[in-house]
Amino acid sequence: MQKLLVTQCERQERGMQMRDDLGIMTKLENGKAYLEFALPEKIGRLLSALQIEIWEEAEGGRLVFHGEYSSEEADFMTALLLRPHLWDGLRDPYVYLVKAQGRFRSVEYGEKTGCTEKEEESDPAEDITRAVEVYWRQELAIYDVRVIDKKGIFLNEKEFLLREVSYRLPPQISDVGTQEAQMKRDLERLARLGVNAIRLEGTGSGTEGQDRCEVRAFYSLCRRRGFLTGDLWIRPEILPVYRGLPGETMAEALLAADGRTLTERYYYYQAKWSSEPVLYPALSTLHRQENGLASLTIYSNQKKVVLYVDGVLFLFQTAASGDPEFIFEDIPVAKLPLHLAAEAGNLSISLTVTKL
Repeated sequence: MQKLLVTQCERQERGMQMRDDLGIMTKLENGKAYLEFALPEKIGRLLSALQIEIWEEAEGGRLVFHGEYSSEEADFMTALLLRPHLWDGLRDPYVYLVKAQGRFRSVEYGEKTGCTEKEEESDPAEDITRAVEVYWRQELAIYDVRVIDKKGIFLNEKEFLLREVSYRLPPQISDVGTQEAQMKRDLERLARLGVNAIRLEGTGSGTEGQDRCEVRAFYSLCRRRGFLTGDLWIRPEILPVYRGLPGETMAEALLAADGRTLTERYYYYQAKWSSEPVLYPALSTLHRQENGLASLTIYSNQKKVVLYVDGVLFLFQTAASGDPEFIFEDIPVAKLPLHLAAEAGNLSISLTVTKL
C-alpha cells in the first residue's frame, strides 16, 4: 500500500487519512435543521458507502443522526435534525461532533500513473489496492444569522448587537508561545473586552494568503468560545484591529506587536463594550494645557467617575450615553510630583505624576 503525503490538516497512516474538512451547510426552518454534506475537492472517487454520524459533543454524548450514502448519492447528501440544540454565541456556544468514514481512490493514484478516468474505472481491482480509508472528525455549530435591512443583525431570530474586531493570526511560534496558545490567550482577552464577533483580516472571507488549516483551527476555537465569524455584515467603517504589526504605533491596535502589551485602545473598547467594570486612565492623554493646568482622559463604563488631586476631591463627572471617555480638564498642578486618584463604583486607581 502506497505511503500518502502528510499535511498539517491530515494525520495519515498507511491507508488512512484523518481529516476535518467535510463541508456542511445548515438551514433552520420551523424548528428543524436541514443539513447538506459536501465532500472536499480532489479527494478522489468514493468506493464504498460514506457513513456520517452526528453526536452530542459532550463526553459520552448520544448519537442524534446516522446516515449512509453510496457513491451515486455523494453529490447530494442530506440530513434532518428535529429540535436541534442551537449554537447561541456567548450565551450558549454549543457544538455537535460529526464523524464520517468512507473508502476513496487515492488522489495521488491518478496523478502519479497518468491514468485517465476511463482507465481508472476499468480496473476495480486496482481501485481496492490503491484505496484509502478516510475518517472525518469535526465540530458542527447549528445557528441562523441574518442581516435585515434597517433593522440590524439577528442570531436565531434574536437581535444581535454587533461588537466586532478584525483579527490577524499570530505567528506559528514566538517568544510568547505557540500559535494555538496565542490564539487561546487572544480569545480570552477579547471575551473580557466584550467582543462577540471576529473577522479575519483581509477581503472576502478574510483568509487570502492564510493557511487553511490554521484558519479552520482558529474558527474552531472561536465557535467553542462563542464568537461569531463571517462576513454577512460587511460595512464600510474601519474595525478595531486586535494584533499590531512591527512599525505600527500603539494607537493603531488593541495588542502591541510584542504580543504581550494591551494598548490604551483595548481599554477604550473594554469600557465601551464590556459588562465587566472598567476604570482606566489613558496616560497618553495626560498633558499640561496652555494655561499651565493639566488634562487627563479616563475610560470607564461606570455611571460616575470621581477625580482626586493630592488627596482632595477635584471633580466628578457622570457618563454620557454610550461614551466611555471622561475628560478632566483644568486639573491644578501646585507642584510635582502630582498625586491623582480616580474612583468609579467599587473601583479605584492612583497615579503619581513626576513630569508633565
